[in-house]
Amino acid sequence: MKILIVDDDPVSRRILREIVATMPGHQVTEAPDGGVAWELLDHPSRYFDVVFLDVSMPQTNGLQLLKRIRDSQHLFSTRVVMCTATSDRATVSNAIQLGTRHFIVKPATAGLVQTKLRDIQAKIDAENMPRTKVSGVVTV
Repeated sequence: MKILIVDDDPVSRRILREIVATMPGHQVTEAPDGGVAWELLDHPSRYFDVVFLDVSMPQTNGLQLLKRIRDSQHLFSTRVVMCTATSDRATVSNAIQLGTRHFIVKPATAGLVQTKLRDIQAKIDAENMPRTKVSGVVTV
């Protein structure tokens, strides 16, 4: 999978990058803020399967960037994992309203990140699995 890690804290980016590196087959790109992340996401030749997005960043925060992603025709289905040091109800509610169901409370643990990535990969695989129709029944 192609993964974008967006966080203003270089230590948090490094931790996520190192956790992802323990799982083969992933390409990681990093962005130090929402503005740089938007430039990467909005570039027509780039595609990311998953964006790990910090909630609290200066200038463009994670919820603002998530809204831009959801408002974009070519990015609205991008899978986003919100990363936050707090799990306050308002933040979680806003993120859910903007269409994400994946959250990690910092500091990220290897087990949680790996589980999230395996779950997301399984969903991607299921979406890409060819479907055949046999006597009126769709089989997967």
